[in-house]
Amino acid sequence: MPSYRRDAGFALLCGLVLVAYLRRAGALDTLWAESAVAVGVIGALGVEALFILDTPVASLWERRGVRTASAVTLLGVAGGFAVFLGPVVVAAACWGLITYFGILVVALWYR
Repeated sequence: MPSYRRDAGFALLCGLVLVAYLRRAGALDTLWAESAVAVGVIGALGVEALFILDTPVASLWERRGVRTASAVTLLGVAGGFAVFLGPVVVAAACWGLITYFGILVVALWYR
């Protein structure tokens, strides 16, 4: 299985969990908060920049446990901060994943 499919699978599972959280909390409308969109998109672009620039992130990502730990960490951090800051944090994480999928589509299109 190509790595982009594996990574997209992890991202999709995380996204489904995050959206389910928002739905259960009755906070799906926070997906349209400007702050959630801005933080999510900028955060995702920053993370993706770490893969493009000369950083050790790309080589670390190839370790099996790192991918799983990253997904668990994303869900835990978003859920944990949501307790203090509200569901807009979870919405921002959703926008980060949406941005990731947008970048993936563009990368595969020009591949």
